[in-house]
Amino acid sequence: MKYLLQIFNYCFLLSCSLTLKAETLSAAIFAKANPPYTIMNGDKPSGIIIDIYNKLEHMTGHKFELNIQPAARAMHEFDAGRIDVEAGVNESWRRHNEVLGEYTIPYAESTEVIVFKTNPIKVNSAKDLYGKKVGIVRGYSYPNYDQAFADNTIVKIENVSERNLLNQLLMGRLEQVFIGYRTILYYQKRFPEYRQLIIGDIVNQDQVKLRFHPSKSHLLPEINKALDKLIKTGAIDRIYQKYE
Repeated sequence: MKYLLQIFNYCFLLSCSLTLKAETLSAAIFAKANPPYTIMNGDKPSGIIIDIYNKLEHMTGHKFELNIQPAARAMHEFDAGRIDVEAGVNESWRRHNEVLGEYTIPYAESTEVIVFKTNPIKVNSAKDLYGKKVGIVRGYSYPNYDQAFADNTIVKIENVSERNLLNQLLMGRLEQVFIGYRTILYYQKRFPEYRQLIIGDIVNQDQVKLRFHPSKSHLLPEINKALDKLIKTGAIDRIYQKYE
């Protein structure tokens, strides 16, 4: 009986310890949606990133409190320490930010492509787009093209969302846009008007990770352990396949 009581007390103390260490994290979600990573159903987001946050909540006990902001604003809030974590990013995309952040292990790969309405051209490097206008989401970064955007060799036309860019493309206000490959496939599968758009070459391809504010870097070992399990069990693949 005494032995059983000791086990009970140990389990109780362990449970208390786990509860005490659980944290609530402000997690960036880009407004206007970037499906299938974020899908807005009214005010309620769903999608790949939300599913990953939910899995991590279940495995670690930490709560990911969704903070819905335009992409550029979310990055400013991260710099200010009011956002703790951002999902689906790579170090090279945030190299110009004030606060670089700390990154988890990679859990997937992101591919960005150029999309045209008519007259597609071959794009192997930034030089192929010199003198042209390219639409991108405000706040997004393309490492191989950022310098050309900065010196105006390529004219960057920004908008708040991928869908707005695609609509500008349909209306002839833009000749080409940069967009995630999964995102354009998502829109073309669900909305017939986008099927006329022509998917061109890859303009960026990187592994994606979770980016934590340095004040939360102590959580990285635990989050990495959870991500590694999600990868090895195929859970991450199943989340991505769910939204194909």
